[in-house]
Amino acid sequence: MDGDRRLAFLILKEISEKGTWSNLAVKDRLLKEEHDSAPFIRELVYGCLRNQILLDSNIDRFLKKPGLGRSERVLLRMGFYQLALMDGVADHAAVNETVSLAASFIKGHQGFINAVLRSFQRDGKRLLYSDLRTQYSCEDWIIDILTDAYGPEKTEEILKSSCAVPPFTVRVNRLKISREELAERFEKLGAHAEPVPESELCLKVKGPVLGSAEYRDGLFSVQGTASASAVEMLGPKPGESVLDLCAAPGGKSCAAAELMGNSGEILASDVYPHRVQLIENEAARLGLGIIRTCAADASVFVPEQEGRWDRVIADVPCSALGTMAKDPEIKLRKLSKEQAEEYIGGLAEVQLSILANACAYVKKGGTVLYSTCTVDPAENQEIVSAFLKAHDGYTAAAERLLLPDGKGQEGFYACLIRRNDDQHWL
Repeated sequence: MDGDRRLAFLILKEISEKGTWSNLAVKDRLLKEEHDSAPFIRELVYGCLRNQILLDSNIDRFLKKPGLGRSERVLLRMGFYQLALMDGVADHAAVNETVSLAASFIKGHQGFINAVLRSFQRDGKRLLYSDLRTQYSCEDWIIDILTDAYGPEKTEEILKSSCAVPPFTVRVNRLKISREELAERFEKLGAHAEPVPESELCLKVKGPVLGSAEYRDGLFSVQGTASASAVEMLGPKPGESVLDLCAAPGGKSCAAAELMGNSGEILASDVYPHRVQLIENEAARLGLGIIRTCAADASVFVPEQEGRWDRVIADVPCSALGTMAKDPEIKLRKLSKEQAEEYIGGLAEVQLSILANACAYVKKGGTVLYSTCTVDPAENQEIVSAFLKAHDGYTAAAERLLLPDGKGQEGFYACLIRRNDDQHWL
């Protein structure tokens, strides 16, 4: 039995049975268990998740009677994905290794698994679909939100991008190394790195770098280009004070500290104490001494913070409809129309509360960054508009909406809101 396929099966089984987030399950298993090819495991796991509804619909075509156990379902998804969608995998390897897994983990069912996979082969390995939900493995409530906002053509582009493999990007710690120098060091490690146009801080990388001395020494962090560019958009300067209200795991706080030359003050807070520790760990690895942390609910107003900060970051909880390729569980969440309305409405209430607090905390003449990783206008433009309508003395100074493009760009929204004073804006 192939060890990498075995590990992929265990990860997918854990996600199916326990609801573990895929990024956590993959990271944990790859750290703890031996394997030969992490990229192969990641592609097999995420490929099955990104195409889960499509795979399940086609698996069901070859069942003589409905109903499958979780392990059977996971194995058949793996087999169908390798046969139909995974480059560089021979048919005999896809079938034989999947059957071997069945013999090991669900004894007595390997004949059934073999029969279904062989039937799929004889059918030409065709993946049939009748609607967008099946074609792009995305639940209807998300399709409805996207269609209402962007129309059918743009919606299909976004859905198509959710099935693509997103690039791996890192933010360079320019306090320690230049982007060019880090790219050269990656090349020596056997990884290809190239700059991305969206951010002066980031590199797109292909190859193993997370276990390197460069990572341990804090020369870079894993971060999406849209997230990093939002901090560039905010433009924190050395000596300033910055409050990050929803900071974990610390990407924006650390990016701000690096842009500030590790000079000034940053308070990074998060509602969950165990996630605050992630911020502290990352700041320590990167050598950033200006970040202090606390556990706090960003939606609860704290009078002591009013008018205290030069800049405030409010990267609020959201539906994450811009990162479905990276986090495929998002598009598999089942909600009725009524449940979806309640879900988005609940998020919007929290988002508006956090934004109002952020704008109260910033000094006159200061700037708030409101950002999300969703492309739902109800959580983006409509939140900003509702705040500005209800509060005098604030101005939307800059706005950016990125839509997923299938080439590596994630969906992201960022808006700079300035608290007015009598000074001229520089």
